[in-house]
Amino acid sequence: MINFAGIIFAAIAVLIIIIKIFPRIGGLADSIFNDDGVVGNLMSLLVILVYILFAFTVIGLIKNVDNKYLNYVSLLDPGLEIFNSMMPYIKWVIFALLIAAALKQFRK
Repeated sequence: MINFAGIIFAAIAVLIIIIKIFPRIGGLADSIFNDDGVVGNLMSLLVILVYILFAFTVIGLIKNVDNKYLNYVSLLDPGLEIFNSMMPYIKWVIFALLIAAALKQFRK
């Protein structure tokens, strides 16, 4: 029961991040870059990252439940491990893209 409550609270946290925090980040990025394409793509990447982290959390909590049918969720582990191993690279790519977009805007 505690694991299911954890999933509900994680879902609420994801909603708060996407509904309340990301629009403020988008507004800040829009004031810096003045380019809707850059801001839109950045926000899309951030939302995808939050969904991936949410999936990790939910699957981790489901695997803690002692149910033989819910244990089949562990079949998703190899796919999630690929995302997990790519996270450091994705962070650096986003960082490099932000720097490139900022340099492009400051040259104007």
